[in-house]
Amino acid sequence: MSTGNTRTQKLLDILQENLQELDAHLERALASEVPIVKMMSAHLNLMKGKRIRPTLLLLICRAHEACGTSAIKAAVAIELLHTATLVHDDVIDDSDLRRGLETLNAVWGENSSVLMGDFIFARALNTLLDVGNPRLTPIFAVSLDRMSQGELLQVDVRHNRHITEEHYFQIIRGKTSSLFGATTEIAGVLCGADDTTAERYRNLGESIGTAFQLTDDMLDYGGASDVTGKPTEGHDLREGKITLPIIYSQRVAEGAERERLTMLIEDPDVDGCWPEILDFVHRYGGLEYAKEAARRFIDEARQNLELLPASEGRDAIEEIMEFILSREH
Repeated sequence: MSTGNTRTQKLLDILQENLQELDAHLERALASEVPIVKMMSAHLNLMKGKRIRPTLLLLICRAHEACGTSAIKAAVAIELLHTATLVHDDVIDDSDLRRGLETLNAVWGENSSVLMGDFIFARALNTLLDVGNPRLTPIFAVSLDRMSQGELLQVDVRHNRHITEEHYFQIIRGKTSSLFGATTEIAGVLCGADDTTAERYRNLGESIGTAFQLTDDMLDYGGASDVTGKPTEGHDLREGKITLPIIYSQRVAEGAERERLTMLIEDPDVDGCWPEILDFVHRYGGLEYAKEAARRFIDEARQNLELLPASEGRDAIEEIMEFILSREH
């Protein structure tokens, strides 16, 4: 995971060997003799993301001096689960681009992409089972359950200008925070945490994940597509996803201003309306409100960092949290 911060990169260099092993395991996990699966797997291997979830898992295990084969396999399972959800998301959103490359559905079509996502889910579960720790499977299952419900809720409220802040956080707690929470909870279990302590590890990840999604949504209001690897500037609204900066701006606007913003949100010509929508969001402090919410969740995460002994691993997680607050991609 490149952060653009020299200190952070130096701390993450301690994981270099583990991350290389992770990549090798990921390639093996997606291996198949079926030609189309082989081609789609090769394409996915080119679409390497930030690896932030497996990085968090490995850093926690590193801090506890427990970064062995089990940790690598668990990190692979987490990344496979995340990849599977992205494949399905791209089908749902009819996306053509991810991480600067064509999506699977843009190349092979929706039917093959849905089935490929199912294949990756299966390989994720097989990889987790191979760890041999019976406490991990329920964590994995609960996360997948919550992620699915979060995605379904997001689809259900698309283009709904009445979506509330409560609904918004319900969606991101399901679709994003739950997997971050499973990641850190699994890491805690691998490091010997009892059930009570494992719950605190989950809270650590969920707080980080919520902040991550908040900042990801804010990139839609100004992130450069050549940096993010996907279209920005109104992309979420184009897909019917109304995020916190707009939700807040619509709530605090009054009278004719609120009616005008509501009309703009409902207009199918997002490209034509986007400059005025963006002006509303800036004038009413929507981005500042979302940034402050992200800071609160990072502060919550810091309260659980005491679970980790003082170490380079804990320092690196702190740097990752700072990166999340200042990220541009």
